[in-house]
Amino acid sequence: MTHNNELWLSYHQVSRCNKPVTAQLIELEFQNQKLVDLEDVLDHLFHQGFIEARYRPVAFWENHEGQRIHGAHVVEDLLKNGVGKCSQTALRLVIADTPPAVWFSYQYLRSPSAPVVTQRIKLDALQTKFELIAHLTNHIFASGYLAPHLRTKVYWQGSCGRRIEEHEHLEHLLCAGDGVSETACLRLVIDRQACHCLHRCSAPCSPVH
Repeated sequence: MTHNNELWLSYHQVSRCNKPVTAQLIELEFQNQKLVDLEDVLDHLFHQGFIEARYRPVAFWENHEGQRIHGAHVVEDLLKNGVGKCSQTALRLVIADTPPAVWFSYQYLRSPSAPVVTQRIKLDALQTKFELIAHLTNHIFASGYLAPHLRTKVYWQGSCGRRIEEHEHLEHLLCAGDGVSETACLRLVIDRQACHCLHRCSAPCSPVH
């Protein structure tokens, strides 16, 4: 249990969803200044360097039950209601540094009548870390969503149609807006009739007489 000049909080960074949650006890009076509301607390955390400044636009508060709390809430009122009074009711500082899910659609290149189906994979609900697009592709086939014989016939596109290579970082794509929603999803193109030659022709083929 804390005193009225202390507040319990916990850090919930989306990119570290598989890691243990870090808790912290904050003194509400710091260098003769009192942290009155949650916005004051947030400014204090960033000023002290506990969180990188680049995460300021994606940081927000929730109570211990996951309900959103506005930054203008007075800390004293929250403590009176038991919020942040102990580690069990600690305020949650959510740092949404990466989207919790990736959206993509299956697009059959040579089957125009085939429906375009969209799928969401929750990144915070899986033990596997998706660092590269290749990890996402492997997960799709390992889960049986596509038949193994199609593995050599698929490639990725961004929501704008740009070709995406397997070595590209998923986090960078999500930060750029690709795959963050159903309307801005990545495209997994399936070219079932694609012919993959072992050698490239260095010159045009001679005409057949």
